[in-house]
Amino acid sequence: MTRDPDDDALSWAGEDDPTLEGAGPKPAESGLAPGWKPVGGPGKIAGPSEATPEPEAQTEAEAQDAAGGSSVALIVLGILGGVYLLYTIGWALTAGRMPNSAADLVGGFMFTLGLWLAVLAPAGWFALVFWQTRGRTLRRILLLVLGALVLIPLPFILGTGGA
Repeated sequence: MTRDPDDDALSWAGEDDPTLEGAGPKPAESGLAPGWKPVGGPGKIAGPSEATPEPEAQTEAEAQDAAGGSSVALIVLGILGGVYLLYTIGWALTAGRMPNSAADLVGGFMFTLGLWLAVLAPAGWFALVFWQTRGRTLRRILLLVLGALVLIPLPFILGTGGA
């Protein structure tokens, strides 16, 4: 049988060398194509019990809280996040236009500090609730609703934030 010239593009110099025939494992032994050699040993894929440590035992209420209503909880958390963002913007606008009527230096500083702490309060409450209620979605939502009621920027809403 003659050699096809198209096969020359798929060959390299020295491939017909008889000394290379017994150098590596036989293709049938390794399951590889001729010319390939295995490197390293077979790997092991870790199962779910080996990949992650065993979580602490959850109470029944926490398990129901984590499993039930996750899509609804995500939507509610997104809405509350938007409310807290609007509260922060409302407090910032109030702090920017509120006149400082304190006569002394310490009083003026304390007034300004209180205004800017009011600006940071909604974002701080939101972050603190998320940090302290990991894995407890119902408690997280209840605390965020409570904060949304307490942190309403009344000077902005009522228009008493200055001229």
